[in-house]
Amino acid sequence: MESTVTKGLCKIDWFCSPSYCLPWLLLLAGLLVVSYRNFMFGEHYAGKDLKRGKEIDPKWKIESFHPVELDAEEICDLDEDNLIGSGGTGKVYRLDLKKNGGTVAVKQLWKGNEVKLLAAEMEILGKIRHRNILKLFACLMKSGSNFLVFEYMENGNLFQALHRQIKGRQSELDWQQRYRIALGAAKGIAYLHHDCSPAIIHRDIKSTNILLDEDYEPKIADFGVAKIAEKSPVGSNSCCFAGTHGYLAPELAYTFKVTEKSDVYSFGVVLLELVTGRRPIEEQYGDGKDIVYWVLTHLNDRESVLEVLDQKVATDSVQDDMIKVLKVAIICTATLPSLRPTMRDVVKMLIDADPCTFRSPGGNSDKNGKLFL
Repeated sequence: MESTVTKGLCKIDWFCSPSYCLPWLLLLAGLLVVSYRNFMFGEHYAGKDLKRGKEIDPKWKIESFHPVELDAEEICDLDEDNLIGSGGTGKVYRLDLKKNGGTVAVKQLWKGNEVKLLAAEMEILGKIRHRNILKLFACLMKSGSNFLVFEYMENGNLFQALHRQIKGRQSELDWQQRYRIALGAAKGIAYLHHDCSPAIIHRDIKSTNILLDEDYEPKIADFGVAKIAEKSPVGSNSCCFAGTHGYLAPELAYTFKVTEKSDVYSFGVVLLELVTGRRPIEEQYGDGKDIVYWVLTHLNDRESVLEVLDQKVATDSVQDDMIKVLKVAIICTATLPSLRPTMRDVVKMLIDADPCTFRSPGGNSDKNGKLFL
């Protein structure tokens, strides 16, 4: 028994001896030094740059879609004094970049469903290229915060421009400008419906989502609730409600099936705004009524139709041109989706309504009788 205990104590003494422990301690210390150096090396290079999907630091990430120099800390250090808009998906700020002297618009997404909205805008705007679709420069992501960087639109949105007045209470937008905005916006939506594969349904077409650059060129914006159309002929079945009161197609009251024809209806409401200068919902229309209902009650004769036109721009020389666009708006806002045209057809009809198109003097087939029967 004593012999066994003695042998055990000898083994313990051997494990604790300096000749055995020292090499292991040195090896352990070496591993710690190497691990620390690797950690510091990674920290240094992780935060060095933020370009084309790389990390700027262990927290910020960026996805770039157009070549532009961005400083993440500058983008995310937003001043409330530069707030230019707020909507259902987030707040938008104007930001003058220090590096290249340019100006961008930065959208800070609301908390909650920002990841879903971010993914939708990245998937759509990151791929498509059209002069009438708002350009997305980059997305910045950090735990708890998500930012989208867009091209800056000098003249705000269409709704603002329609209701802004310059000296003498004159409308900021004359009919020629309104017509060009209508045609450009129609081309942008037609591109989404007919030139993207699969088609893209915006689902929230409205005057506040049509932005205007310094030359009043329109750009379709805000794709946070947009949906990629399925190949099914009956459209996409969306489980989440999207759209804005006053612009919603009637069929969305009883179905979640969305098709391109829902966008056509909403665009028809925008055309009515351009022609009448009115808002989609006003007290004058009556309880539960909208601009579509109000316009339909003024189509019995030419005199009634002229009352619908925005008197701030409806001079004798453009009245007939405005009525042509009004006709397009009426067709687009038909109650049954099957009776509405495609956006490609809308573009063609608007081109035919070009105010610059030659008309023979005194030639007007709509002078008498009911215009829209």
